[in-house]
Amino acid sequence: MAIHTSTLASIYEMQGYNEEAIVIYEELLKKDPHNQEAKLALIRLKTKKHHFSGVNQDKLALFVNAKTQSDYQKLEQWLLG
Repeated sequence: MAIHTSTLASIYEMQGYNEEAIVIYEELLKKDPHNQEAKLALIRLKTKKHHFSGVNQDKLALFVNAKTQSDYQKLEQWLLG
């Protein structure tokens, strides 16, 4: 039995196993609905999965690749604009 953690999900994502990562992040979110890392990862993975068109590519890139508090603040400023 595998232990599903955000680390394992992240490894799956880095290896391109996005569906497996999504399953783990969804399980983590069921256990802890306030898990911000899982929420953001699911949005990022599902955005990649659906290849949304008509999206501001600069903002999409910032959203998908956000890692620092500064990145998240830029996104928040843009969203609340």
